[in-house]
Amino acid sequence: MNLYGNPPRAIAGQKYGLQDVTESHVAAEEIEPGAALFGKVGDDRVFNAHNNIVSLTASADLVSGNKLATKINGTELAAVDFDTDTDKTLSALADAINADESLSDAGIGASVVTGAKTLTVAGDGDVEAEITVSGGTSQAAFTATASTGMKFVGIARHEELACKDGTGAYPAGIPVNVMTHGTIYAQVAEDADPADKKSAYVVLSGADKGKFTDEADGNYDTGCVFRSDAEDGIALVEVNGMK
Repeated sequence: MNLYGNPPRAIAGQKYGLQDVTESHVAAEEIEPGAALFGKVGDDRVFNAHNNIVSLTASADLVSGNKLATKINGTELAAVDFDTDTDKTLSALADAINADESLSDAGIGASVVTGAKTLTVAGDGDVEAEITVSGGTSQAAFTATASTGMKFVGIARHEELACKDGTGAYPAGIPVNVMTHGTIYAQVAEDADPADKKSAYVVLSGADKGKFTDEADGNYDTGCVFRSDAEDGIALVEVNGMK
């Protein structure tokens, strides 16, 4: 019972008021009540907040003699040699990433944005990726830009959950009740300053990942609004559908 002695865990995900719309989805990973949930088009699963896409863009075209060393979520791949031009070299790198069993087992794959000197790495969870160039007469620098490729769906409803894998959370693979319209208690970021009718955003990285904030910069615009101040790390959030 100590799990429910923590106000954010005891209150988060409980609805406020009588009117709401709740849909059933499938938890793609462990999900706590009150969590902001995201999904993909055509996929009934819901996920926690993640920066699941990294775009790696070269500062200049690749040249003969270049070697590309890549690290993705801690996995280091064998260097890929320059081949003909930038697009073809990046395609060879994407093929190497897609052929790596540890990455494919984690749901991570890569593709090339033709003509943009950009390789995109995407997964279901958080993705961190970097490319380092050596060799040749010049070495382009790759800039990594992280984002989410998912859409905000709603907020996980509070349920009295007791499963073989634990209590108080939806384990992966079971149905999860998601409020898509209505007002619900949700966790807020430590430095957030919510107030009634302020826009509510979701933090996608760092210690407050998945929590709501009134700070727009760098955070996901959910289309939600706060309906209260914060107390004990909890505030009321009005959910207005997928965004």
